[in-house]
Formats: sequence, C-alpha cells, structure tokens
Amino acid sequence: MKKTLIAFGCLLTAIFMISCGSTPEPEPEPEVKDIVEEVKEEPRVEVPEPEVEPDFSEENSKLVLTVEAARQKALSAGADTIFPEIFNGAESEFSALKNEIQSSPKADYSQKLNELSAKYESLAVACNAQVLREKADKFSLSEGNKQAYEQGVKALEEYSSLGAGASGSVLLEKAKAAFDSMSDVVNNGLKANAARERQKALDAKKDADKVKAGVAKKEEYVKASETFKKADSSYVTGNIEGAYSGYKESKEIFNQLYETIYAKRAAAQALIDAAKQKVNASQSYAQEADSIAPLAEAVAGIEEEGAVLLEEDNFADPETAVIDVEEGVTAKAADKIAETVISAENIVNDVVEQASESVQTEAAQEQEAQ
Repeated sequence: MKKTLIAFGCLLTAIFMISCGSTPEPEPEPEVKDIVEEVKEEPRVEVPEPEVEPDFSEENSKLVLTVEAARQKALSAGADTIFPEIFNGAESEFSALKNEIQSSPKADYSQKLNELSAKYESLAVACNAQVLREKADKFSLSEGNKQAYEQGVKALEEYSSLGAGASGSVLLEKAKAAFDSMSDVVNNGLKANAARERQKALDAKKDADKVKAGVAKKEEYVKASETFKKADSSYVTGNIEGAYSGYKESKEIFNQLYETIYAKRAAAQALIDAAKQKVNASQSYAQEADSIAPLAEAVAGIEEEGAVLLEEDNFADPETAVIDVEEGVTAKAADKIAETVISAENIVNDVVEQASESVQTEAAQEQEAQ
C-alpha cells in the first residue's frame, strides 16, 4: 500500500513537470510602428476636348457701330472738305474692312476697327481745331496767346501732312494737341475781347446819353440797351462769343445814335445861329427906323411885347429816358468777370514783356562779352 502511494505521487510529479515544460513562455509583442504606405496615383489619361473656333461676330458688330458713329461725327464736322485726303482714305479702309468682316464674320477685327474709329474721331477733332483757328483769325486773337496759337497751327499742319496712311491713334493724338492749343487761344482771347468790347459799348452809351438819345431816338436807344443787357447775360453764363457779338452790336447802335443826333443838333445849331444873326440885324434896322420915324400907336399884325404866341410845350425830362445798364446782379457779375479777365491779361502781357526784355538784355551782354 505504501509503495502504491509513493508510485502515484511520483506519477503526479512527473505529469506536473511535463505540463510545466510544455507551456511556452509568451514571446514579447513586436513594436508597432506607424507605417505609411505610399499610394501611387494612376496616371490620368486626358481626353482632348474638341477644338471650338472662337466667334467674335458679336463684338465685331458692336465695334462697327462705334466706327459708324465716329464717321458721322467726322462728316458733321466737315472732314470730307477740310481734310479730304485723310477722310477718303478712311472711307476706303472702312469699306474694305466691312467686306472682310462679311466674308469671315467670326474673326477678330477689334484692333483694325478700333484704329479706324480713332482715325474718324481724329478727323472730327482736327476739323473743330481748324474752326477755332479761323475764329481766332477772325477776332484777331492770336496776339493774346501767340505761343499757343503757333503750337496749334503747327499741330494742324503736321496732322494734315501725316496723310491717310497714318494710324488712327497717331492722328488722334496730333488732332487733340491742335484742338487744345486753339481752345486756349479762342476761349481766353474771346473773354478778354468781350471785356474790352463791353467797355467800348458803355463808353458809346455815355456819348449817346449826352445827346439825349433816349428822347431823340427812343426806339433805337431801347434796342441798344436791351442788346447790351442780353450780352451781359451771355457773358455770365459762358456764351462768350454771343456776349462779344452783343456788346459789339450795342456799341455800334449807340455810336450811330450819337453821331446822327450830334450831326442834326450841329446843323440845327447852325440854323439857330444864323437866325439869331438875322434877328440881331433886323433889330438894328428896327431901332434905326424907330429912331427916324417912331410909331405913335399899335399896328395890326404886330403883337405887344411879352405876348404868348404858342401854347407852352411841356417836354418830358430827358434824364428819365436814360436806361441804366450797369445796375443789377447780372450787370455787376459781368463787370466783375470783365475786370478779372482784363487784369489777368495785363499780368500775362507784363510777364511776357519782362521775359522778352530779359532775353534781349542777356543777348546784348553776351555780344558785349564776345
């Protein structure tokens, strides 16, 4: 029995040892690392889109209308007669371009159309500059701003010499230069001329007032005064040419009134003087006759001394017939503008004169030094 127990114990021990030996020890867990896998993109195969032909037909139509508008402005300004060579060249170019557009409407003609539009626009501007030049000559304005006038004349000559083959942008630049110069000459010159003409009209009116023109020639006098007032209104509102013409017209009417009435008064005064001489002579004869054979009583047909032969005539006061054209807001504003313009012109003339004298002095000194 004892041996049996020992044997069983040994068996259990052996089983235990076997079970312990067969259980493996746990292996250490591997270190986990972030692994980023590279994703390789598959190459894209681009499918070419079908080519679409650009269509500029709508833009071309709009630009053609722009050219047409510029052409009409040039015609209205007289381009066909003032600058016929450049205008006819533009006409030929426009006609050919319209045929080209008609045959290939989708092509881009923007550059050609814009250049042609600029060419027509240059014609309108150059024509306006030429009109201003003629106005400057008509009113003798060149001396007031000689430098600007010469620049304008030169620019117009250069514009004309460029001819039809020049680009629209070049022609337009030259035309604008001519217009700007001539605008300075005319605008500033006319303002000063109108100011001087206003003063002349006022002086003429004063002469007319001296001979009572408001009584002797009332209708013409009123017309001249109203014309002067309208000229003042034009001057204040910026219609300088209208103001100049109005002042000139009123001046001429006042001068004519003065000369006419003065001549008539002079003739009448001569008759009065002659009559007085005759009366004096008659009185001398009468006194002599009276001394020889004095009258003893009244004689029929001879009135007594102091008798009233005609009814007294009450003439209107000539002073009340005078129209004051220098009163009122408009008149005072016009007077202020005229005074400012004349003052500015005098300053410019003084500066130019001083500069001229300075140049002459320097030239003389240089000659002496040599």
